[in-house]
Amino acid sequence: MLATRRFLPAALRLRRAAWQRPAIRSLATLAEESSFKIPLIDFSKFLEAGSKAEKRNTADEIVSGFRNVGFIYLDKHGIPESVVQKAFAQSAEFFRLPAEVKSKLEWEDPRSNRGYVKIGRERVTQSADANEIAQLRAKAPDFKESMEIGRDWDKTWKNRWPEEKLVPQFKPTMLSFFQTCHELHVLVMRAIALGLDLEENFFDDQINEQFHNLRLLSYPSIRTNLLRQEGQARAGAHSDYGTLTLLFQDSVGGLEVQNPHTKTFQPGTPIATFSPAGVMISSARLFTASSPRL
Repeated sequence: MLATRRFLPAALRLRRAAWQRPAIRSLATLAEESSFKIPLIDFSKFLEAGSKAEKRNTADEIVSGFRNVGFIYLDKHGIPESVVQKAFAQSAEFFRLPAEVKSKLEWEDPRSNRGYVKIGRERVTQSADANEIAQLRAKAPDFKESMEIGRDWDKTWKNRWPEEKLVPQFKPTMLSFFQTCHELHVLVMRAIALGLDLEENFFDDQINEQFHNLRLLSYPSIRTNLLRQEGQARAGAHSDYGTLTLLFQDSVGGLEVQNPHTKTFQPGTPIATFSPAGVMISSARLFTASSPRL
């Protein structure tokens, strides 16, 4: 899943159906008393590697991060900062539209993962019980809005775009970003394959149909006392679905990640504070998942 996350304007994500990994090597784990730290990976070392052995060094770092923590920070991944900032700017323009305009683009079927989702329509949770989810949504819905975009050539589900005059260049910008992130997704999956002792292109034909979800997220202003109410959050604790989530952030912060060993939550430092175009990646269902919340 591709996602960028911003607290006033936006957030973006790329999702894909989960792949069930083979049991190739036992999972290494950190001791519970060890410090919980999301590793920062310089992906240029993989992109510019002159040999398979050099690629493997970075691949091992990535797999180790996912196995031990569930998240990594990816720096120098090849997507220019200007491309990321353009996506954020277009996202912000969309969310500034009047509510009545955005409501016309609401998704009509939850299976589509396409269209606008207004504040309060969702309640992210670890629960799989429909009645419990409905009760949680009624009591404390997530205080966020989103716009979801999928592959534009899908024959079953169609994207829902605002009129060009309302947000000029929104559609081409998002479709281009969708493809750019797909290409990064392929490269990261190739690194993971090497780190799992598989052929580098092992996942290529399992992700080439691009069943991704580009999700723009907006977190409007809210009174602090409302967030202190029982169960209330911007987005509740959850495990991402699919293989990977690529999360682009600004420097505002607010995301918390769960230590997979102690089960406690702690702030996840926004990668934008030290890498403006960097991306946080969640291993979602590819490895044992760790839970984020806002």
